[in-house]
Amino acid sequence: MPKKQPESKVAVTATEIERSIQALNKMAERLWGDGREAEAKALLDALDALNRALDRIRIGESRRILH
Repeated sequence: MPKKQPESKVAVTATEIERSIQALNKMAERLWGDGREAEAKALLDALDALNRALDRIRIGESRRILH
């Protein structure tokens, strides 16, 4: 059986996600500056994937609006 989503789930806007990505990007810059390149690279790779997913969501939403 599929799990049910909690009913008190709050919708997150693309703008809020972008702000979070920017904050994490700054964290990656600090890590890099502290000589923790491996952690910074892992975080940047994850943020890149998140950005691509956000782009796909936006494309899907814009297609729904147009059709």
